[in-house]
Amino acid sequence: MTTFMDPTLRGSGKITGVFFSAEQDVVAVASEFALLANPRARAAYGGRALRYRVALYRRGALAPFAAFDDLRLPVNDVAFHPDGTMLAIGAGIYDGGFLFEGDLIVWDWRHAHASRPFKHVPEVVRCRYNVAGNQVEAWVRPWDEEWGLPSDDPDAAFDTLYIVRATVPDTSSADFQPADLELDPTHIAPRDEPPADLRTPETRLMEWFGISHWTSRGAIKDVAWLDEDRFAVAHEGCLLEIYHRNGDRIAAYDGPGHGAEILRGAGVHVHVVETADHPASYGRQDSQLYTLTDDGLRQTRAYDGEFTFSATPQGALLGRQNRFRVAGARARDVLVDLVSGQEQQLDLGHFDCFNHYIGIRGAPWLFLLQGTPASSHEHKWLCIAQPDGTVRRLWPLLAPHRSPASHAMELCGCYVDDALGAGVVVCGKHYSPTVDNAYAGFLYRKPLDRNRELWRLPTRASASAIIHLPEANLIAAAFLDGGLQLIDAQTGVLRLDARVRLDGLPTLIMAMDAAGGTLLAGTVDGRIAVVEASALCARATDSRAEMPGMVDLD
Repeated sequence: MTTFMDPTLRGSGKITGVFFSAEQDVVAVASEFALLANPRARAAYGGRALRYRVALYRRGALAPFAAFDDLRLPVNDVAFHPDGTMLAIGAGIYDGGFLFEGDLIVWDWRHAHASRPFKHVPEVVRCRYNVAGNQVEAWVRPWDEEWGLPSDDPDAAFDTLYIVRATVPDTSSADFQPADLELDPTHIAPRDEPPADLRTPETRLMEWFGISHWTSRGAIKDVAWLDEDRFAVAHEGCLLEIYHRNGDRIAAYDGPGHGAEILRGAGVHVHVVETADHPASYGRQDSQLYTLTDDGLRQTRAYDGEFTFSATPQGALLGRQNRFRVAGARARDVLVDLVSGQEQQLDLGHFDCFNHYIGIRGAPWLFLLQGTPASSHEHKWLCIAQPDGTVRRLWPLLAPHRSPASHAMELCGCYVDDALGAGVVVCGKHYSPTVDNAYAGFLYRKPLDRNRELWRLPTRASASAIIHLPEANLIAAAFLDGGLQLIDAQTGVLRLDARVRLDGLPTLIMAMDAAGGTLLAGTVDGRIAVVEASALCARATDSRAEMPGMVDLD
């Protein structure tokens, strides 16, 4: 197995804060990991784990020795215990409408225990231990915009912090119970903001590590084998990178925007997204297609709006546009013959990022999803776009049971052609009308010519990537809870059901490709790994266990 590690801080996402111990020998790095919205014409969040992390590093080691991932809100402050074995983590955010949501955690990294002193707490802005280390103090915002504040000051909720204190809990005690928190309106924190450090967190870290520069890669958007020795990587740091499988970087291409998808059809093409400058569409991303040539990347097409693409090896390309309307613009899809250059603009029906992405690429046909009718997001069918722009419907994704669960969302799939014939593997989420229901998902294989499942498995989270490894007779499926499954392509038997680790810490695989029996994976923390599927299967202990085991890609 090979991992690819440019000089960079490993085990962290987008760095949001750095906090040093009193002795300056340990640093806590707070970071957040990107959601799967790649590009914005696709989105999947179901069952997502690993959103925020606090990781601990020592000088001279760019990989963390401990990390805390049980966080659901951004980290605002971290305080080291006087003896150095515990941290207080203050987190929270304004919900944008009324509430200040928060979290306060005491984490004993040495014994891998954590607890929350309070059942509920508003946004924690600052935290610290007392000198004795037996009490933690937090400065928090009010419960909401109107709690106990003068009605004639509209900004009071954002300008006022309250002091709360709690005895440091025994994080290893099974009898510990968090307390109810009552804010005292008289315990208002002084407005003594700490002096601002104008250096970025990355600059402060590099100075602490004694490094003059490093590579910041961010979440991997896509990966693709170019031949048996080279592969390409798309991420937010550039348009495209090319690596040798031994770990050497061969080329890197920069320019406006960043790479989002790598398409192989009559050559290699890169879908690049760039934030659009349209006053009526905040955060919109426009799309460009680049062609990889012997002289580098060459822009060949540009489109207004958010697209996702698929291509056949013969050179047919389909672009579906997210129906994110811009004033005066008409939503459209594109069908391109990459060999002749002929392009058709057409409307294949409604497309939104949660309902209509399917992600089947590299097949001899261009697959898409359509609702019934095509202007709808409900009662979706798997379809094929014909060269003349017409659509051939194959079969419905789920049987129409007239229940919310028959509505499929957050989909991902791959094409399969083996002894059982041509077919597709589809993974998705059963829609639930309530927010508190447990995640329910499905993974099945169907032939193209019949509406019949050859096998089906339940899933715990939405899939980030699914690929076929024909030489190994396996389907590899990566999930947003950090899971990786290797499945017998013909029988549906699980050969591996595991949680993925890199550097000994959990991670999420965001993109995959395969060459022979070799799996290429890109992760949410910017890592790239090449591993043999047979080696992963050999590590499986009980492939039918309800809870997965752990597998290291190191």
